[in-house]
Amino acid sequence: MVDFGPAANLLVWTLGVTVPFFALDLWRRIAEAARVHGERGRQAAAGAGVVLGLWLAASLLATFVPAIGATIVSVRGLQPALLAGIVAALTWAGFNAAFRRTFDGVPLESLLSFFYWRAVFGALLLTGYAAGRLPQGFGVPAGLGDIAVTLLAVVLLAFKRPSGDLPRGALSLWNALGLLDLLVVLFLGITVLRPWAAERGLVTNFSLQLFAVPVFITLHIYLFGRLWRERRGATIYAPG
Repeated sequence: MVDFGPAANLLVWTLGVTVPFFALDLWRRIAEAARVHGERGRQAAAGAGVVLGLWLAASLLATFVPAIGATIVSVRGLQPALLAGIVAALTWAGFNAAFRRTFDGVPLESLLSFFYWRAVFGALLLTGYAAGRLPQGFGVPAGLGDIAVTLLAVVLLAFKRPSGDLPRGALSLWNALGLLDLLVVLFLGITVLRPWAAERGLVTNFSLQLFAVPVFITLHIYLFGRLWRERRGATIYAPG
């Protein structure tokens, strides 16, 4: 195994520590959104906390226990299948009527501010490239893309209307760009990062790949659904 030195090792552990805080912030927002439903909402938030905790623990074990990570990597097609399965399961959960009502009630400003985490992960990806832990063909576009999505969210929030609404056309465009960026990163992960890491015997950071990335992808999907429902509702109830 190639030793890239303390900087690379520090990056791995920094990512390992950062993702749990990301999960904690996600759960906090879920709990706040569910609070309006009283006791049933608190129970739902507790259940979500258990699921997030187990999911996070599994991704961290796969990252830091070599035998588990090696097993996942050794099975052809398992990594993309796990990612697709997680996204599909989360998307399926979004069809629940109670979930849709709760998600639609979250202020868009609060929702977009959660994507600030992408800048954090983007900066860590750039650091990974600088430390020799990631190839340029993956680390630079992935890192800059995440940061760009966050900066565009800041610009979008700056154009919030006096009523508190955000321009829906610009929001839809930002959401599409954010999702497209993640899909490009996944493609680069398969075509650039995986063979590069395999040559050097480096482990995969499953906490990022199988936890943070699916969360962001699914949130973009949820937001598309919310915008569609809002547009459909406005069309149905439009006068005349």
